[in-house]
Amino acid sequence: MDFRNLKGERFRRVIAVLAVAVTIYYLYWRVTETFNPNALFFSWSLWCAEVFGFFTTLLFYFTVWKPTTRETPEPLEGRTVDVLIPTINEPVEVLRKTLLACNDLKYPHRTLVLDDGGRAEIRELCEELDCLYLAREEHENAKAGNLNFGLEHSEAEFVAVFDADHAPLPHFIDRLLGYFEDDELGFAQAPQEFYNIDSFQHRVSPGKKYIWAEQGLFYYIIQPGRDHWNAAYFVGTCAIIRRKALDDIDGFATGSITEDMLTSIRLQSEGWGSAYHNEPLAYGIAAETIVPFHIQRRRWGLGGWQVFFKANPFFIKGLSFPQRLCYLASLIYPFEGFQKLVFYVTPPIILFTGVLPMHAIDIKYLLHFIPYYAISIYAFNEMGRGYGGNLLLEQFSMGKFLTYISSLFAFLLPKRSRKFAVTPKGISASAGRYLTPQILVVLVSITAIVWALTFLMLGDRSDEFIIAVNSLWALYNTGLGIGIIQYARKKFSQKRENFRIPDNVPMFYRYENGEGREKRIAIADNLTHEGISIMTIGKAPSERKIDLELILPGGNIETEGYITHSRTVKANGHLASRLGIKLNGMPRSRRDRLTRYLSSSSISKFLSEYSTRYETHLDRRLKKDEDLPERARRARSWLPAIVTNGDSRPRYSAIRNVSETGCMIATEIPVEPGSPVKIRVIVGQDIVELDGKVARTIRLPVEDFPETLMGIEFDEPEGKSAKYLVKIADQIGELVE
Repeated sequence: MDFRNLKGERFRRVIAVLAVAVTIYYLYWRVTETFNPNALFFSWSLWCAEVFGFFTTLLFYFTVWKPTTRETPEPLEGRTVDVLIPTINEPVEVLRKTLLACNDLKYPHRTLVLDDGGRAEIRELCEELDCLYLAREEHENAKAGNLNFGLEHSEAEFVAVFDADHAPLPHFIDRLLGYFEDDELGFAQAPQEFYNIDSFQHRVSPGKKYIWAEQGLFYYIIQPGRDHWNAAYFVGTCAIIRRKALDDIDGFATGSITEDMLTSIRLQSEGWGSAYHNEPLAYGIAAETIVPFHIQRRRWGLGGWQVFFKANPFFIKGLSFPQRLCYLASLIYPFEGFQKLVFYVTPPIILFTGVLPMHAIDIKYLLHFIPYYAISIYAFNEMGRGYGGNLLLEQFSMGKFLTYISSLFAFLLPKRSRKFAVTPKGISASAGRYLTPQILVVLVSITAIVWALTFLMLGDRSDEFIIAVNSLWALYNTGLGIGIIQYARKKFSQKRENFRIPDNVPMFYRYENGEGREKRIAIADNLTHEGISIMTIGKAPSERKIDLELILPGGNIETEGYITHSRTVKANGHLASRLGIKLNGMPRSRRDRLTRYLSSSSISKFLSEYSTRYETHLDRRLKKDEDLPERARRARSWLPAIVTNGDSRPRYSAIRNVSETGCMIATEIPVEPGSPVKIRVIVGQDIVELDGKVARTIRLPVEDFPETLMGIEFDEPEGKSAKYLVKIADQIGELVE
């Protein structure tokens, strides 16, 4: 996002300052006028929890005060780069995907696989893919020690680091290497992005094409904010680091299991700068279920405690004061577990006992609390620039509060209890025990409400207003708990081994129809190596076995499969069928080519259609009609087409969405905005012809899979042909709801 063009920045900062002033007054009023002298521990506990929330918000405002937007520099030429891939137990297929992507990196480099698992199959994989295999005999200091072992076998000027599940895009090095024109730059970091948007930490609105990610606030706004203060930090993957900078600090830091943060602190304390490149350049696998999510968050919490107590940046020489504040904001987040616990137990205590953490909860209290709370929420939302999502953040805080608390006890226990735990990738797991704390919050809150109301109706209590206020608070906590429980139950296990990528690819399929071989054109969707979905106009084949030919940029892929299931609907006078296909064993060369296409092109295409930012209230108020003209409703389409641009050879393409005024098409044809195009949409045995011009293009920078996403404006908007296609697309959509 280009923060330089974001409207209303001054007003956002004014609101933040006003929110800080109101909060300071509220907290002063609370401590001087509201404490219950008969329950001082209770009073101080709640007040301290409120103060902690204010302190973290204050640090957040400071961090994101002026987020940086960087221009991508030209890459440096003639430099040496080694790519380090640490691994220990990740599945071979996960690592194979990453190594294929590393081999596709355009900039000259070597790929070093650092296998702490010492696995023969990984050695064979490296020999096959021409990567250097390294395995150390001693396995001290977990990931950091493994990376340092890799440095012993590298003489390159720069090292790029990727987790074993993170597949870089071909231009990754080219995008980041230019920043090192600055001789004082220690590392350049890109976002840690994930493509499996059905993971535990994602929420997706397919209709609005919006994705909310639990880590989105950090990568989309906090890291650019930290970049302004030269405090962006290395996150352990998706980064390039100058070797000389690493040598200055004796390699990757080994004092914490979150080696990334500690390495960043040491680099910056030695005077090395950092750059944050706010563009996804690699895609990995997010925690798919509740189990790896909690394993990862517990590891982060433990690492935070280790750095906080053993290498606190406030006491390390060489850091600027803004850098110290930015790191403090990152280090204290595990304390949130204790803060949320106070907020969750306070309403039940009041409802069960009638004991208050203040001498009264009355209208006067609400007249202070409501303005403070309202402006705090509003200011946080605006300073988050549309990447916050307060309610979802609160829901996830409910989901992990005990995980953060337990991470402190893990820090206090003997070292054997702190074993580095790799976040599981590409597997299924289930464990309802991770929801026990949330279930207890819900049950205790509901029981407390019933308890208080029962005694109120029996006449044993007369504090109706207090019961009403705290019942609402308990119900809010209950709602958060139920929300995370319901979603987590869907994520106890992963039904499919691999995420199916919703990319539209034109294809042919052939099958026996009783009279010979019949050939049809269709659209392939939900792509994996194991299976695909096919959307076709026409009756589903009765023969289960079919031959497939995916029409990919740069060359087709042929394979075989069989139909596992099918559904059919009527679509504007046609039959539309959706077929589930299980692929038979694909030759390795073709499978690898499909892997490379999915990693380098397909993922980028489908994610480009989603937004990770929502409009804030200020955005809507400042938006002018000409800024964002009203867009015609678009229906997702699964229709193949033949596209021609001028004298170019006709190409089979896929219409990704369509409206009465235009459409979006993925095609091999290199086109420029303003170019005329002819589109022949294939609807079963019929051809629907449309003319238009290219309004915008996104050229995917993948040489082996040259492809362009182009937005088309029809020459005859709202014409008969366009309406015909929209109606078909709408009715086909019933097959995927």
